[in-house]
Amino acid sequence: MKSSLRLFLFIVYISGSITLFGILLISLPQTVWLQFIRDWSFILTIIFYLLTIEEFYQWVKNGKRSEMSDIVAILFFFFLIFFFSKDFLTSLMGAFSIYLWIGIIELRDYPILNKILIISLVTYNIIFIAGIFSSYLNNSVYLDTSFAFSFWIILILGFILFGRKYLIVWRFLSPEYLMLFIYVIAWLAVVIINRYARIFETSSPFRSGEFNTIDFFLNIYFIFILVNWVIYFISGPILNKLLGIKKIENDDLFKIVNKVKKEIGIKGKVKIGFGKYPILNAMAYGSIFDKRIAIIAEDINQIPKDELKGIIAHELAHIRGKHTLILTFITTIDLIIRMVLDIPATYYDYTFGNPSVPLFTFIVINLSIYIILFILVRILEGRADLRAKKAGFARELAKALYNLESFYASGREIGFNTMLLSEEKITNDNKILDYINTASYLYGSMIKPSRFSLLGNLLNSHPPSYYRIAALLDDKLKPTKEAILPFICLKKSKQKKYAQIFEKSRQKFKVIANEKFKEYFQIDDIAVLSNNLHRREIFKFDLNKDFIFRNKITDEIICGHLMDVQFLDSICARDQFIITNLKTHEKEYLESAFFIRNQIDLGETYYFQKDSPLILKDIQEEERNYIFLDQNNNQFLKPILKTKLPNSMALIKNLENNEVFFKDKGKIRLLKCVGVSKTDDFNNIEIILSEDENLKESELVSYYLKDLIIKPRTIYLPIRKDFQNRKSEVKVMKWLIANKILTQIYLKKPVNNFEMGYIHSIDIENSVKKKSKNEEERHISLLKLGNIFGKETSIPFQTIESIGFELESVIIQKKSATSLTSRLGYKILKKLKPNKIIIT
Repeated sequence: MKSSLRLFLFIVYISGSITLFGILLISLPQTVWLQFIRDWSFILTIIFYLLTIEEFYQWVKNGKRSEMSDIVAILFFFFLIFFFSKDFLTSLMGAFSIYLWIGIIELRDYPILNKILIISLVTYNIIFIAGIFSSYLNNSVYLDTSFAFSFWIILILGFILFGRKYLIVWRFLSPEYLMLFIYVIAWLAVVIINRYARIFETSSPFRSGEFNTIDFFLNIYFIFILVNWVIYFISGPILNKLLGIKKIENDDLFKIVNKVKKEIGIKGKVKIGFGKYPILNAMAYGSIFDKRIAIIAEDINQIPKDELKGIIAHELAHIRGKHTLILTFITTIDLIIRMVLDIPATYYDYTFGNPSVPLFTFIVINLSIYIILFILVRILEGRADLRAKKAGFARELAKALYNLESFYASGREIGFNTMLLSEEKITNDNKILDYINTASYLYGSMIKPSRFSLLGNLLNSHPPSYYRIAALLDDKLKPTKEAILPFICLKKSKQKKYAQIFEKSRQKFKVIANEKFKEYFQIDDIAVLSNNLHRREIFKFDLNKDFIFRNKITDEIICGHLMDVQFLDSICARDQFIITNLKTHEKEYLESAFFIRNQIDLGETYYFQKDSPLILKDIQEEERNYIFLDQNNNQFLKPILKTKLPNSMALIKNLENNEVFFKDKGKIRLLKCVGVSKTDDFNNIEIILSEDENLKESELVSYYLKDLIIKPRTIYLPIRKDFQNRKSEVKVMKWLIANKILTQIYLKKPVNNFEMGYIHSIDIENSVKKKSKNEEERHISLLKLGNIFGKETSIPFQTIESIGFELESVIIQKKSATSLTSRLGYKILKKLKPNKIIIT
């Protein structure tokens, strides 16, 4: 967007809001304003309004929104709506619905993501508008109804925009949601009948204290229980229709099913269906009189036979254990308890009935009940795995889980990958990268799972794949413990305990994953593959530096000088560090998957506080302490495990006579650092920069370190839509070409959206011969890349989201060029990860 238009919008925003405020100031009496001032939501609205002005100003000046502008906008809209409505849900939905209008406009180049945002926008707006009606009419039925149906709005819109695969690719989606849909139909039937003849009761038969048999059988809870069992008995054909599962005629598949049936111990017929979708999965469904399994895949003939046996064994184990019947009993018991305690059965009670429990209280109660139900469902999943394992299919199922997890290599934490909604097929090269990342993720999570991964799994009806694999490949994890392990391992000490328990499982998975990867991609040696993919470049800037290596399981501390990295013939643990132990001076080999490494600079100055420089003197390995000296040679000990070490001043000193990247008005400029002042006073440390290699005095610019925000190592260059910044972007890219820097290219597409390699050339066309052409057509630019797979590819500039690379350099930004909230965000980042940023 042009700077003149940005300035115009800023003036309109300021003048419009001031005019509106002035009108209210004149028209409203003083008593009303006194009430406003006493209202905390009004005060917060004013505060966030002022912050939006600053964010708007930074956007006008720099041409790009700050990192925190989205949060500021959402909070401003939230408190503004809350001030008028005094309803939390309405305010939340309103804030997101307004903000999503901006998101849809900005992400119009991302077709899949844009459609998903449209689904969210429509859903939020319906709830928001309903909330306004409820507030105005003082009747919560409109808000309650919209919230109750929001899930179905999301599913229906997703079905319209993407078809059936939208229902399949969500990882947490379960056939159990069909039951909710039938509940809606049951409620509608009750309402319609009651409109003409009041037959059914919509509240608990025990509410009055007197039990009546007729009221019990004509009560909505009993109807739900009845519907619950009807669904159970007719779920087979309904799910087939809903999910597009078709009967399959495949003799090889029938032979496999019959063989596995015999091992699992199932007698009688099991119907087999197939759903053609871009993912590998399966499900067991139907009643005890209508046993069914469905295989979901792009092409059933492309599923390896051993993995197919593992998948079928798991689903047949569900049938053998009568798990669909057990789930029906569990749901029935849940409904009976709700009926006795007079707790609403579903959200739809607030639309069609008149519950005594407030909606917010019901949401809290319902979440608690769902957690218990999720744990029970996970126990059944664990038991199905256990039965498949006892039948001799543990290895096959573990291999299939590795395959399945690779489909969620992007977005695995939220259980959704936009790639699966795209018509474009993933290339073999990107599939290799997905399988590499997935193997490392599963293996690493059996050592130390991320809390984000554990929390993300709480929405999933299955335990995390890494815990399922650990349970399959050893006998130390039972189904009940497996079901609740994501909760338990949120505590770090428990992660370490189970990492030791999973040692045998990890070693077995190493072998399985290696076999799967080599067999699938026809690769003989993974160490050679790593070398061919230029993996050594990732460690280039770490070599010949000192590190503290901390064992993720035992917390053992090793101080070492990183000499080299050796690639291993293992897809799970591809690297091992070759170090010289700084204490014993002996060479050691450390498997990288087991260690967290933090760079140290012995003898260098560290600033934990800007007015207190400390020199890192030594490391106490056994006591696990850093030894620091202050300016008066007083010794300070800081525990290694609890101290987040910032960057030393060696990072700043080493910038001298090297290139740095300077972020200014949305552009990233390539400058040279020609000098760094030598002083221990942080406030007086000065960095001198030049854009001209001739170093003319008039072209030198100096900045005090205290006035800058500095991010080391990782540099991101966003590719802007407007062509005013193309010159600075091209300059950086030409520098990358000249210095042969390994570069990551992120593309605006859901599939094959990542390239890594070396930029070979940039073809820029600035022809303006035809005035009829729009600006984009008149600036056709191509980036030619030699990727890590040895292939030459041409990438149009307009398809590039950003470019990233690692370098022994920094990206610098003036504090004054960032918003107040961005500076606050950076300071929080420094507190959490001080090695990622330098800011005071």
